[in-house]
Amino acid sequence: MRSGQTFRHPNSSFERTLRGWYDRAMRTFGRVPYTVNAQGARFLVDTTDLIDRELAINGIWEADQLEDFAAICRTRDVDYFLDIGANAGVYSIMLAVAGIGAEIIAFEPDPGNRARLKANIAANGLDYRIQVVPDAVGDKAGEVTLMEAGVHNRGESWIVHPDKPPEEAPGVATHVVKQIRFDDEFAISGKTILVKMDVEGSEFHALAGMERTLRDNQCYLQIELYSDRFEELKALFARLGYRYLKTNYIDHYFTNMPGVS
Repeated sequence: MRSGQTFRHPNSSFERTLRGWYDRAMRTFGRVPYTVNAQGARFLVDTTDLIDRELAINGIWEADQLEDFAAICRTRDVDYFLDIGANAGVYSIMLAVAGIGAEIIAFEPDPGNRARLKANIAANGLDYRIQVVPDAVGDKAGEVTLMEAGVHNRGESWIVHPDKPPEEAPGVATHVVKQIRFDDEFAISGKTILVKMDVEGSEFHALAGMERTLRDNQCYLQIELYSDRFEELKALFARLGYRYLKTNYIDHYFTNMPGVS
């Protein structure tokens, strides 16, 4: 593990080989899903899924992004970590197990993913640390249609709306879910907040519903964006007084915190 790292990565080729053998054995004997250890946490995995496969073989998912959040936490006290589009909870659980951050709130409207999220939280005894909100985050309160993604990448479930960019694979089921405006449900002011947003095309909708929170707090955000609206995203944050920091593949970083570059 390199100096300054919070998480242990990458795995050695020997460890990856052993973990691969274990996965093949579990699948051969029909022991799926099964539990793996990753970064001191426990996750229930089915390696048909992209993220589960990374956890099972490499012991981590999006290591650089997790290290970015950990680095912020080493320089200041953090009041909230908002995991908007939590999927099975990799970010929330790994940060909690590492002792990083304060109150963790995980938003996951997909019922299947939310069941996996809750199972992983329970497997790590973190019910007291992580609050699960079963709602989508958007620009207006009400009911919306969620399209459930297939088993190969269950994190790609999306809210149906005209802005949605095309998906690589069709959805397999639809669900009517509750959507909230963040600012209607949470009154947070004067705090330090980390935000990971992975909402499969609903970024602008979600951000529109939390502008007061973004103005009234010091925030550091990782926004996943598949579409070609990057300049529009930068303009939105500039209007709110935020600086653009960097891009890691499709994750874009913004902050209004002093001393963060």
